[in-house]
Amino acid sequence: MSYRILLILVVLSGLPIMSSSVMAGHNDCNNPFSHSSEYAPSQMRQLAENCGETAIANLFYNRAYHAELLQKFQVINRLQSHKPNHDLTHYHTQRMFIALSEAFAKRAWEKGEKGAIAELNKHYDRSIEIAEFQLKGYDVLAARQDSMPSNP
Repeated sequence: MSYRILLILVVLSGLPIMSSSVMAGHNDCNNPFSHSSEYAPSQMRQLAENCGETAIANLFYNRAYHAELLQKFQVINRLQSHKPNHDLTHYHTQRMFIALSEAFAKRAWEKGEKGAIAELNKHYDRSIEIAEFQLKGYDVLAARQDSMPSNP
């Protein structure tokens, strides 16, 4: 009898821990601007898998992939020069573009604008495309994409 009570207490004490991790993912899906910049790409992908809304899930996937591309860009930049290179203009440009896009989207989303997440996803897609061109060595194509208007 005492084993059953002990087992029930252990199971019940574990439920708040499990539900808090589920709630953390749920809270991040309800407020995608809360603290996702602190997450590693793998954590952002896990959040995306658990998000019910497609646009917010895509946002977490885009954030994860963008972070990985910027990390690759730094590594390749160092390998090409055989030393840390101080010319990280492309890297910082992409970081600032996304940081500004995130800030504007957060304000728009908090004001209730429905298209804020979709617009932010477009900005991530554009930045990812430019970063992929730069990683492949197609700087001319990346510059063309960068100079083209985002909303034709």
